[in-house]
Amino acid sequence: MFGSVVCEHFYHTFSAITTTVSCFSNLLLIYVLAVGPYRYLLLILAVVDVVISLVHFALIPAIHMIEFGYIYFGYRFVLEDTALGNCVSSEQFDVDEKSLIWVALFYQTFVLLAYHYVYRYVMMCNPGGGIILACFIGLLPYDLSRNVFAPIQMEVYNVDLLASNKPGFLGIVYWNINEKGEKVWLLYSLFAIGLVILLFFSTAGIIAWCIFRIVRELSNSKIASMAPATKRLQKQLFRTLLWQTGIPCITTYRPVALLFVVPLTGISLEGFGTVFMMSTALFPMLDPYIVIFLISGYRKAFVQMLRNIRLPISPVISSNNGASRN
Repeated sequence: MFGSVVCEHFYHTFSAITTTVSCFSNLLLIYVLAVGPYRYLLLILAVVDVVISLVHFALIPAIHMIEFGYIYFGYRFVLEDTALGNCVSSEQFDVDEKSLIWVALFYQTFVLLAYHYVYRYVMMCNPGGGIILACFIGLLPYDLSRNVFAPIQMEVYNVDLLASNKPGFLGIVYWNINEKGEKVWLLYSLFAIGLVILLFFSTAGIIAWCIFRIVRELSNSKIASMAPATKRLQKQLFRTLLWQTGIPCITTYRPVALLFVVPLTGISLEGFGTVFMMSTALFPMLDPYIVIFLISGYRKAFVQMLRNIRLPISPVISSNNGASRN
């Protein structure tokens, strides 16, 4: 069980299904892409979606949330020697490189969405690695985090963080209890999580500003003078972007925001952190269908592709039919 909340077999099956569907749907999107230079941005996002799904399947990320922080690890590699996945070959840092890769890819989708909005705004009106740093500041394992998470990992996941091979993980401890029994907040952890939140809000600010400007430009007289087909396409692309932003806000960004904020309140959600991680696998699977069905050019290409599929007639069936007629 993943923190006594999610069955291990179910999680592996869930990850396999979402990864398979994500790869198929994104390859389908790549096949039908054909709308000007903008297709390259969509192509990049599709490739990143596929890579995220594959890394998610290879890693099976799990999170255990407790009242003073949370620990994040890849379940497939949690028992492996730290040296297998170290990002820093030093005795002071025992961190799983694969976990850092997943974190970087996860944030990259948010950045790419911001690029999409900037591109849409520039095309209409023609105006004249921070996340990894945050991980290195606050999420790398050290003696305090390893010692406080060790009993929990052993009890819930049967993983010994104090073993000689020092299993790698990412984790953050917001506060601890000192020798006097007093609650002491750890400033470097608060700084690290503050940096992560700042990065996300900065990107969200770019998106919000571009949405405001695009809405204004869509009602501008210059846009009104565009050819009807061009104007219709611009509106379809903008509507698609809104869906591409709204869905991950529900399935991805809100769950991750809870991972950051809930431990600050002292509430322990334990294995529900893994449920939050599972929800992040949904958007890469859904994203291509948003683009295909909301943009008429891609939708027509998809329908045409289906029409071109011809099922071969089996000769055995034909001969049997002939025999029955005789």
